[in-house]
Amino acid sequence: REVTGMKVELFPFQKRALADIRMKTAEAMGSYHRTHAPQVVSFTAPTGAGKTIIMSAFIEEAFFGSDYDLYGGDPNRIFVWLSDSPALNEQSKQKIQTIADKIKLSQCVTIEDESFDMEALEEGHIYFLNTQKLGKSGNLGKHSDNRQYTIWETLDNTARTKADKLIVIIDEAHRGMQGNDAARATTIMQRFLKGYENKMRPMPFVIGMSATAERFQRLMHKITDRSSTNIVVSAEQVRSSGLLKDRIIISYPEDAEKTNSTIVLKQATQEWLDKCDSCSGCLG
Repeated sequence: REVTGMKVELFPFQKRALADIRMKTAEAMGSYHRTHAPQVVSFTAPTGAGKTIIMSAFIEEAFFGSDYDLYGGDPNRIFVWLSDSPALNEQSKQKIQTIADKIKLSQCVTIEDESFDMEALEEGHIYFLNTQKLGKSGNLGKHSDNRQYTIWETLDNTARTKADKLIVIIDEAHRGMQGNDAARATTIMQRFLKGYENKMRPMPFVIGMSATAERFQRLMHKITDRSSTNIVVSAEQVRSSGLLKDRIIISYPEDAEKTNSTIVLKQATQEWLDKCDSCSGCLG
């Protein structure tokens, strides 16, 4: 049976990954309820495996249920999607809206630097947040005439009052930062795992999504007080589906004139001269 609600059909390996995330999430959240120990699920898959598609299916199931979910959906869940780039957040937001059939546009909220001000996050929404807005130069962490609650207070209040509803997704799948920027983004992401001084408690449940196991291991470095479980999609699984290729065959036409770069230059020059000839006075 197919995954219900999605506008695209998942590949078999994506369905297996979705089933693993569903099962491990249920187990981890059950463990949190018993022990109140923060939980982490690490989801690793190669670039091109469709991690955002898989996660979109998981979010939709979490809200609306599925044929596979013994507990049914919970429309009051809260998701926070954290990445290190506003552009990646917008890309993920658009992809979710495009491929998830039941998730409404109004459920997807970008946390804006200037205007966002909430005591706690509202149920039934996916909030998109990026590390660039959480640095010292950002406004989200500061009180102002227009902001009663900092983002850290909002997140802390949500974790305190709605821990059983809140799931934070840390998206490291497209990490492109280098040097100091990468270190700063990692430090900010770690706050969600180990807390932030006296401003925010650790988030109770986090799903880390990355292209390589090493990336999330670096994020988890020296964080030993969280229970974690790993879900790994191998490159071989993705290659078997046809999404990844070992080789790309590039063919060259036998006609050498078609591959001669000077042909393009000659054609461009002639086109320019033709335009000038048609314009009186163009050449002086």
